[in-house]
Formats: sequence, C-alpha cells, structure tokens
Amino acid sequence: MGSKVDHVKVAIENLIGARSEFGKNRFANVGLLAIRSFEQMIEACAASEGLHFHERPATAHRERRDWLRRSHPDLVRSWDRHWAIYGALGYGGVDGEHAADAMTVLENAVRELSRRERIDVGNI
Repeated sequence: MGSKVDHVKVAIENLIGARSEFGKNRFANVGLLAIRSFEQMIEACAASEGLHFHERPATAHRERRDWLRRSHPDLVRSWDRHWAIYGALGYGGVDGEHAADAMTVLENAVRELSRRERIDVGNI
C-alpha cells in the first residue's frame, strides 16, 4: 500500500471507526484510531510527492511530523496535541473529554489537509 488513494481510504476508515468507538464510550480506541487516521492523511499527502514514511517504521513518526512542519507548519500543533491525547487515552482511556477533543482535532486536521492538498475525502 502506498498510493494516495489507498492512504485516504484507510484514513477515512479509521476516522469512521473512531467516531463509532466514541459513540460506544470506548475512548482508548478513539485515541488509537484517531492518530492512525491522522497518520494516514499525512501519508496520503506525502505520497503525492513520492514520499512513503510507512516504509521505514522506525523513523515514520518523526518523518511525518517533519513533513507536516515543512508543508503545513500551522498544523503541527494539532499533530502534537493529538499525540498527547493519544497518550492520555492509551493509559486509562476513560476520559470522554480527551476523546471528544481527539475527534475535534482529527476532523479539523483531515478537513484542512484535504482542502489544501486537494484530496477528496467525501462528506466526512
């Protein structure tokens, strides 16, 4: 998997999954699926440039953040916030406020990246 279309499909699937888990109060799952969705959106954007961070898992996190910092520096705060939320939800996962925040950050970031990078994500 490496095409822009493949990454977008997984990003949307993870976003929909995070919404579903949020509705079931499975907040640790929200954190996991939300960060995966954000990562896949970055992979989709970078794939247009021939970049495939997922091919190097040991450095993928840093490379995604570096790409975001270079390409959309104003969204790095959302990325960092998301990782903080993910950590909080991963260790306890009972905080609906953090999960709601994760969904808001994710949906805003996906919408903004899709607009800027001209990626069709449908009506998310």
